[in-house]
Amino acid sequence: MIVRKVRAGGLLFALFVVLPCGWARGSDLGVEYQLLQSQPDMPVARDLQFNARPAVIAMFLENPMILARLWEAHGFSPRYRVRPQGDGIHVDDPTGIQGDVYPVEQAGNRRVWVAFGSLNHALVPSFKGRMALVVTAEPNGPGVTLHVAVYIRTDSRALGFLASTLFPLVRARVEHRITANAADFATILAEVSADPQKAAARLSKEDAAAIRHAVTGATASE
Repeated sequence: MIVRKVRAGGLLFALFVVLPCGWARGSDLGVEYQLLQSQPDMPVARDLQFNARPAVIAMFLENPMILARLWEAHGFSPRYRVRPQGDGIHVDDPTGIQGDVYPVEQAGNRRVWVAFGSLNHALVPSFKGRMALVVTAEPNGPGVTLHVAVYIRTDSRALGFLASTLFPLVRARVEHRITANAADFATILAEVSADPQKAAARLSKEDAAAIRHAVTGATASE
């Protein structure tokens, strides 16, 4: 497993910029997750360390749409277009990724999502498929380590058989995105931790209250 440490002061997991807020959508997603975990065409794992309070990390894991809105407010690239859709959300990424993401499991410090979509990028052969994302948060000294596992499976079994050839290309793409987004997520964490009022001013009253609660313990009604 590749371990990458990212300091919040200088530089995520903004992969969560594409994740939904609700929990549960039926047992079929649980079955899908089990298939993806046990028979992936392309698995990728990464550990990311952030210098932020566990409560702040937990707030974003529980309310990823707040992260999406802060991402947009900061003007980070790529400019994800995210909208709620049913029990999950629909995501359009101008670099060629689009799909629907649904929550499957929330148990303690572990969360699981399943996504259905397509990848159409100049550097990677285009394909449709599905992905499971598993994130486990672990306190680590003054910060938090996120253990991230991604399981990708193409809809085409013919293409799946070529996974051993395509895997290095897709893995490089996924790892590049995780690393780049981690740096921007760390920038958001640094602002929320050091100046929560500035971060809150970028958001609606409801979202701002969630940030104040996570950072200072203020009640949502304040």
